Amino acid sequence: MDSILNTVLPVFGMIVLGYGFTRFGVFNAAAGKGITLFVFNVAIPALLFKTVAAMEPQSGSPWGLWVAFFGGLAITWMVAAFVSRFFDGLNVSGGASTSMAAGFGNLALLGTPLALAHFGQNAVIPLGMILSIHAPVLWFAAMLHREIARHSGSFSIKRTARELVVNLATNAIVLALIAGSLWRSTGFSLHPIAFTMLDMLADASVPTALFALGVSLAGYSLKGAWSGMFAIIGLKMMLMPVLVFLACRYAVTLPPFWVKIAVLFAAMPTGANAFLFSQRNEEAVAEVSGAIALGTGLAAISASVLLYLMDTNVI
Repeated sequence: MDSILNTVLPVFGMIVLGYGFTRFGVFNAAAGKGITLFVFNVAIPALLFKTVAAMEPQSGSPWGLWVAFFGGLAITWMVAAFVSRFFDGLNVSGGASTSMAAGFGNLALLGTPLALAHFGQNAVIPLGMILSIHAPVLWFAAMLHREIARHSGSFSIKRTARELVVNLATNAIVLALIAGSLWRSTGFSLHPIAFTMLDMLADASVPTALFALGVSLAGYSLKGAWSGMFAIIGLKMMLMPVLVFLACRYAVTLPPFWVKIAVLFAAMPTGANAFLFSQRNEEAVAEVSGAIALGTGLAAISASVLLYLMDTNVI
């Protein structure tokens, strides 16, 4: 239990620190955006590139992991669309924003730091496999869901697919994984100077990600429709991890350690991209915003319980 507290308390302590500094005016939204850009475009890509470029050949394939994680996510997505029909604030555009919020977890700023803090560098490979396609796939699904629900005459599969390709080609995390794989295939080792620089950036990825999350949470509000907010939290932090766990156990064959990473990632609270989607379309903004803020706070408890179950081999 001490190891779990030593993982969870520093992680959420850094989030509280970022939140507090922002609330007291030391940081503002612009500073938080800059830190977040550094995390997404520099620090985490450096960590992934360094790990993939230097790792030993792996026998694991991403397909089973993707089937389990995104299969559980897909079922959660459909359940969320159905559930949204019973909440006035969630049923706009066929519940596209609700499904996005129920499926899009905070993997980069919360899931990755938690996994690395508790499981170490061994977590990089499975988490990198999920992170590499997580955002582009869910953005594509959300746009497709919304346009079909609205029966938009201007909807185009070709245009939406092109946007997905552009998102993948400009995603620093995806590019880092590809570059790391290409470098490893050459058989060259990393120069000590380059390795040290990557090491420094990688070491900065976890604390800056958590601090940036705290800064961003200061901009979210719990005001709004509480029933819809709790519906999203229940779908995201309870239904999805259960479905992913069942998929890992009964639908595919995965290394036990990969199962833990998949379930931990599935249990993460709603991430900021879901808020961006709802805000851009002006749909379920209060409910999604509240789910992010309250869900992140509740994750301090749920993550502790989940890590305990993993450490005792219940999961």
